[in-house]
Amino acid sequence: MGSGKIHVLPETLAQVIAAGEVIERPASVVKELVENAIDAGASEVIVELKAGGLQLIRIQDNGEGMDREDVPVALQRHGTSKIRNIEDLYTVRTLGFRGEALPSIASVSQMAIQTRTSRSIKGTQLVSEGGEIKAVTDAGCPVGTLVEVKNLFYNLPVKRKFLKSISLELRHASNHFLRLSLAHPSISFKFIHDGRLLHEHWKTGSLKVRMEAILGREIYDQLQEFEYEDGEICLSGLASLPTFSRGNSDGIYLYVNQRFVKDKAIYKAILESYRHVIPQGRFPVVILFLNLPPYAVDANVHPTKTEVKFKEPDKIFPAVFAALSSLHGPVSRSQHTQGPALPGTHSLPETRPLTLPLSSSFRYSQGGALEKEGRVDFRVSEENPPGWRSEEMHPLRIVGQVLNTYIVCEDQERLIFIDQHAAHERILFEKWKKAYETKSLSVVRFLAPILMECSATEALTLADHLQDFDAMGIEIDPVGEDVFAIRSVPSLMDQENPKDVIRKILEELAFEQPEKKGRAALYPILIALSCHTAIRANLTLRKEEMEALVKDLQLFRPSTTCPHGRPVCFLFSLADLEKQFQRNPR
Repeated sequence: MGSGKIHVLPETLAQVIAAGEVIERPASVVKELVENAIDAGASEVIVELKAGGLQLIRIQDNGEGMDREDVPVALQRHGTSKIRNIEDLYTVRTLGFRGEALPSIASVSQMAIQTRTSRSIKGTQLVSEGGEIKAVTDAGCPVGTLVEVKNLFYNLPVKRKFLKSISLELRHASNHFLRLSLAHPSISFKFIHDGRLLHEHWKTGSLKVRMEAILGREIYDQLQEFEYEDGEICLSGLASLPTFSRGNSDGIYLYVNQRFVKDKAIYKAILESYRHVIPQGRFPVVILFLNLPPYAVDANVHPTKTEVKFKEPDKIFPAVFAALSSLHGPVSRSQHTQGPALPGTHSLPETRPLTLPLSSSFRYSQGGALEKEGRVDFRVSEENPPGWRSEEMHPLRIVGQVLNTYIVCEDQERLIFIDQHAAHERILFEKWKKAYETKSLSVVRFLAPILMECSATEALTLADHLQDFDAMGIEIDPVGEDVFAIRSVPSLMDQENPKDVIRKILEELAFEQPEKKGRAALYPILIALSCHTAIRANLTLRKEEMEALVKDLQLFRPSTTCPHGRPVCFLFSLADLEKQFQRNPR
């Protein structure tokens, strides 16, 4: 007799497990239902969330709707109108086709559907709970479909605990909404959260108009169009100029036959095409549309349909690389290796020395004391050194600068190599932190506010952190849809163009945990401010500037790291040096 270890799962449990493959969070529901609305031929889609989608997700469209007999079938697994046989899988042009979205959503929520076709004078309402249909009745409703999803994962409390804060879930949902809006400019989209209209995009015949609305004018102006054809491969879109880049890859949008996808080969081809024209660790903004015959691409490789398989993958990489490489043209090394100048200075050619401003606390009088000239001294004082300072500090002699990036010093026992950017970043971080903690932050208020137009994603992140920016002396107010007024900045920050620094901070804040409060919430801003106002690599420093930097750095133990965790110093002992030359140790 068999042991009976293997058994078939109950249908309800199997459905919940399957739902986990498709529905990870509220954003997954938004994606699937908006895709259904697009497939239904809607010209208007309204997305409404409450509590980041944890409490309510409501998607309304004016598409073709469903007949009464089709509504219950739509909640059965693999109920679909898109395919009937295997051959249809390779000719599908719709975003959805597997028939998994509605039953998966229904199995982990309390769902209500109202729908009507133009052929019927009355609509249909279906109510379900945990995937079980409770009622199907007649209803008065407009042509199209309205889906309400309440209390997502109410029957899976363990999975609900994995969800993040309302703010973070809202950002994920907004990202899916914007990706779909970007690719379908002929459809009007609205996004409402807790009764507030966050995004509204009117239908247009121009893809560029939709791109500008979502990315913001300032970013859009840094992009250029491209088109490329190679047989059946058709590429088009917008890509950033070599002079513009971001600190993360959130600005890369890939679409295959209007479907947003994540593809390693395309992604790698994009980065490779920019490898020699933007700094290492920076990313371009690219909106790329790849169009292929349906039989040349298989979208049926992942439940969420965000991955695809190409019939001839070896042709995709060179096509994408060629399309984007043709945009860049010759770019000198100095254009993309030199970082921004210190606050209060102008950008200088790579070969000229940098004049450090007083606000960086590197200008010293002949006696060695810091010249304040009305500025607040943010240095950690000699009388009250940090607890990790070495007991004995040997005087260091500056030997020189290597590759315009590393400062070489020596004392009686060793050579010390200092990363000038990491060192300055650590010094500035301690200044910012102490200024905040002692409430001694010196602030510069603008006579006329500087207007900053944000992308939709930037605006959402900035609105969530306005109080944190204000605590650091960066006063910003919303003055319009995705437009903000910068009214003040700290005196240590670049006052001529603060928008660049604020954008870089937003890049680093984009996926921080919003539930962090108080000091923890400010650390990403402190780190970003330090990083993006510090001197860069590949920048020549005068000897007195190197001496000033090293003098400030000697307040810390040589093993101190920068705020990102990278080492500031590398030590090479005299004994190791003599060993290399086979000399007797001293």
